Amino acid sequence: MTIFYSHSKQNPDGTTYGSKHLVDHTMAVTDKALRSFHTHVTMQTNLPLTDVLRLVGLYHDLGKYTTHFQNYLLKSGEFNQELKQHAKFGGFALYQKYHSLGLDNVALWAAYLIIHHHKSLTDINDLKGYAVEDSTEEYIFNQQAKTIQSALEQIAVELNEPALESYLKYPDKKLIKTVRDLERKPNIQNYFLISYLFSLLIESDKLDASDTTIYTRKPLSSTLVDLRLQPVLFQPYTPEELTTLGQNELRSYVRGAVMQHLEKSDILEKRLFTLTAPTGIGKTLTALDFALRLKAKIRTQEQYEAQIIYALPFINIIEQAIIEYKRVIGDHGQVLAHYQFADALEQLSSKKDDEENQSWNQKTMLLDTWQSDVVITTFVQFLQTLIGNRNKLLKKFHHYAGAIVILDEVQTIRLEQLPLIGAALFYAAKFLNTRIILMTATKPKTFELANREIIAKEGDVLSVTELLTEHEAVFAAFKRTKIIPLINQPIVDETEFVESYFTPNWSVNRSCLIVCNLVKRSVDLFTAIREYLGDKGYQNKVYYLSTNIIPAHRLRVIDQVKLDLKTGFKPILIATQCVEAGVDLDFDMGFRDVGPIDSIVQVAGRINRENSEDRQHSPLYVIDFDDCEKIYDRTTATQSRQALTKGADENNDQIPEEKYLTLIGEYYDNLSADGIKSFKTAREIFGSMKRLNYDNEDKKTYPVSSFQVIDQKGFAVSVFIEIDDEASTAKDAFLDLIYKKMSKETFDTNYKLAFNQRIITIPKYLSKVKELQMDNNRNQLVEGLFIVNRDEVQNYYDEITGFDRRKESASTSETCFF
Repeated sequence: MTIFYSHSKQNPDGTTYGSKHLVDHTMAVTDKALRSFHTHVTMQTNLPLTDVLRLVGLYHDLGKYTTHFQNYLLKSGEFNQELKQHAKFGGFALYQKYHSLGLDNVALWAAYLIIHHHKSLTDINDLKGYAVEDSTEEYIFNQQAKTIQSALEQIAVELNEPALESYLKYPDKKLIKTVRDLERKPNIQNYFLISYLFSLLIESDKLDASDTTIYTRKPLSSTLVDLRLQPVLFQPYTPEELTTLGQNELRSYVRGAVMQHLEKSDILEKRLFTLTAPTGIGKTLTALDFALRLKAKIRTQEQYEAQIIYALPFINIIEQAIIEYKRVIGDHGQVLAHYQFADALEQLSSKKDDEENQSWNQKTMLLDTWQSDVVITTFVQFLQTLIGNRNKLLKKFHHYAGAIVILDEVQTIRLEQLPLIGAALFYAAKFLNTRIILMTATKPKTFELANREIIAKEGDVLSVTELLTEHEAVFAAFKRTKIIPLINQPIVDETEFVESYFTPNWSVNRSCLIVCNLVKRSVDLFTAIREYLGDKGYQNKVYYLSTNIIPAHRLRVIDQVKLDLKTGFKPILIATQCVEAGVDLDFDMGFRDVGPIDSIVQVAGRINRENSEDRQHSPLYVIDFDDCEKIYDRTTATQSRQALTKGADENNDQIPEEKYLTLIGEYYDNLSADGIKSFKTAREIFGSMKRLNYDNEDKKTYPVSSFQVIDQKGFAVSVFIEIDDEASTAKDAFLDLIYKKMSKETFDTNYKLAFNQRIITIPKYLSKVKELQMDNNRNQLVEGLFIVNRDEVQNYYDEITGFDRRKESASTSETCFF
């Protein structure tokens, strides 16, 4: 009997040996995939999905039995570069098996899954290209089939497929007809079915390749939050009574009101939830409390342990959330944080994700495949897995099945993307049994727009449960801040702002937050404010925060400002949008350049955050540098100005916090009205999901791959700032990794965080960037990643305001997603 191997390793002397038997790997992958299958998925097919998954697992590495692959793997004989490929061989064989049973759609799906299991998903229409007479692919298949003839009986026994030989035929032109039939009947279920099965296959394949064990989720106690906070008993209040409660009493009321829903007999029939509540009300722990109690009910009644997935937009609030979650969960379960700063390794990875010859380590797999009870991750990771084609990301897709998903600060998502994201969440709930909680202080119309633009047109019915039923009364109970629009005419420059806006409204005994739309504007304003304070002899500290400074310095600034505020100093922070959501700072007053209303309300959430009675109705002045159109769009700018003007006219030139919900609602109503904003891209990408057009060179077809949480537009470049000893050590380690002197596991464990914390993403057009690009030999670490070397940091980077933008002529927006 011949021994066939699926993987190999090298001895210290450089010789190669087979490290894993192919039959063992095949059976282990199949077993892992079936063990991870969620029995509550609700996709209707001709065959049980587990039957399809089992055969996909058995056939996925059939091509590794060929002589060419074995010789290549073991470096023990001659092999042909084309004939050593293995994925298509198993895909075509399983296609023939299902085709012989008259299950042509299933045959197509099976072939598609196996063919792509080492790369990213493409347009399923590409399969038509294989059904060509006398093609190179047919020649390769037939030659591969010849090399396994002598071992065919053994292989059939190992796979328990006695009729295997009859399936070793190349597909004929009937495959084209099957693809065309599928084209004529686009169906969103097909997208979730393919992505789900693909995820189970590729995760199981990589877990076994790295000898990583599937994590067994633990039955977390439903009362863990009670151990961190005082248990709450819900006490109803009238809207008038709510206005008399203090901050902590309001927090307890909100938490108790949300927990009341768990007492309803039909709670497990609900899939989509929203939690709308003001900033600073404790939504993070309230949502976790609800999720843990819901998880306990699922355990009792549906007999499985639901994974909790918490997704947020910004790196700084992710780190705060990790601390809070770990305090609650403690040693009771595993909390995994999966996020990156500006991960250079991610940027440098092949866009095609061709992973056929890649090795895997257990640490990477535990992180990349979310082996834990609770996952905290970014919108980029979460949403580009939900709506995506990349092999690297789709490993995690099946974790959405049966999960409890919390999406926080959803108002940060671009409005034009909301219909697509809302629809994708709706169908994840429908097909994958996912429970989803959208949290926000500004109530964007995620599900409403999804229903209007997509869901209702598909003939489906949307049902969403608001967890804080009396949220309008809760909003009306707060009097922490007021918005004062000062937007009658644009501000000419920073000098005018200081003289005509800052000086008349600020006093030395008040801490202040100033938020700009543009990075360059924020840097210039920082300089102007600091000069003004110096001229006056004021001692207030001035801080700067934006993505123009490295992440390590951003975290330091936030900590320093927090300390100053806590100890009674009155700092001034000049920032960009990065400070808007989730940053736990509490200023006395603020200024915010005109922007989306939800962004303005978020800045207000950093003022009098703790609801101090002696600071009631602390002011947030909205000013206008005429920068809004430069980074948002004309429609947003127009609707925002109109909403602010109308709100101020109705409330004596200011908008108290009690009216914020009305302000936000009218703004979103006007902005999302038919004909105001185009949602064409959202509808087109959803259409590609239905047609299984995962990726396509013709981007005019709006393939699934065209969905990006951040609109990159190719204008940016990543730069590593070698600012300190830790940066130098991390840089040297990175170069050792590139030149294979260090393992990825060692780099990831010891140096990756420090390396990523010293990378910034900045516009290509900056004059200093062009200087760097003039000497690639010295200033480029690897393709796509530049470096400011230690001896030149002072020429390019300021420790306070970041990368040198003094000669910047174009406007630059701030992107805070990671």
